[in-house]
Amino acid sequence: MTVFQAVPFGVLLEGIVCLFLIATIAYCAMLDRRLRAMRSGQDGLRDLIRDLNTATAQAAAAIDNLKTASAATGEDLGARVRRARGLADELALMLEAGDRIADRLERSDKPPLVRPAAGPRQTQAGVSRDTNNSSRATHPLLDALKRAR
Repeated sequence: MTVFQAVPFGVLLEGIVCLFLIATIAYCAMLDRRLRAMRSGQDGLRDLIRDLNTATAQAAAAIDNLKTASAATGEDLGARVRRARGLADELALMLEAGDRIADRLERSDKPPLVRPAAGPRQTQAGVSRDTNNSSRATHPLLDALKRAR
């Protein structure tokens, strides 16, 4: 008698079903490990997406702060430029007036008479000098303007 003849057919069939069940349990265990790994990867991906959203919100806030700061700086710079232009225009007018005065002084034969505000002037030695005598001397303003040109 052979082994297969001694074992009844029902037991042999149940043995084959048991082998298939063991193979199925092993496959399910392997599939469960893979599903767990995928779920843990999803958790990591979820954390990554949450961090990315936080970083995006921080970047948007930083951009808003930069816009505010640049607008304030632009307004301040604009005010300074307007003030500088006004001062430059005023300086140009002063230079033109100075040039006209220098030209008139240069064309005149005698320098203008300088009148003292109150009393005679004192020299460094403490001796008073005659202000009418200044018409014969060169005018210091005229000399300075000639040197500047």
